[in-house]
Amino acid sequence: MSAPDPKPVAQPAATPRLAATLILLRDDDNGLEVMLVERTGTASFAAGKFVFPGGTVDAADAGLATSDAADAVLRVAAIRETWEECGLLLAEGTVPPVSPGADFGALVRDAGLRLSVDALLPFAHWITPPHAPKRFDTHFFVAPAPHGQTACADRGEVVSAVWSRPSAIVEAAESERINLMFATYMNLRWLARHASAADALAAARHRPIVAVTAEPVEAAEGRTFRIPEAAGYGETHVLERRFRRV
Repeated sequence: MSAPDPKPVAQPAATPRLAATLILLRDDDNGLEVMLVERTGTASFAAGKFVFPGGTVDAADAGLATSDAADAVLRVAAIRETWEECGLLLAEGTVPPVSPGADFGALVRDAGLRLSVDALLPFAHWITPPHAPKRFDTHFFVAPAPHGQTACADRGEVVSAVWSRPSAIVEAAESERINLMFATYMNLRWLARHASAADALAAARHRPIVAVTAEPVEAAEGRTFRIPEAAGYGETHVLERRFRRV
């Protein structure tokens, strides 16, 4: 008599990596715009999707923190990643032209810059669900865009950097023209409620910061993601096909 097949061993959930994202705001003649970058189709995470600039915290970020805020390192990471991906730098001083492959820390020190960490407002906190092979503990910040700077995609991690109205990006996702990450979609929907950068920033100052780990649920109408009501997005169950071609 043969032995029964062994049951598969459940793999432990990956530990989320600490990450930071920066949502830059500006106004044009039609109102509020946000900066989005398009991830390359070969990226190991969020391939081909439009996201806000951001990424994981580096060990060197701590050395550039010029604030006593508990989240100062996260703010530095958000500023650094935004500069690396689209060339926009929140800093006091004369910002030199973007040089591909330049060392961020060296650029800041050599140019005598002071990172504008205090300009960032905490906005949201999302943690990738346990079932995902790559997980991130991502803190979102919002800030006014720097004046006199032009966005330029790094052509490595991202292939384009665009300013757009939040409602236009939401509509493009819902009409299946682009794919969004769930967190990007929900944060764009929240921003789309506001007519200007000043309005959005004022509202963000009173926004509750609740850690969101989306829970996937299979429903008759399709895969749905459940999030806590306390997160303040105005809905708790969202169909995946609303923001991603499936």
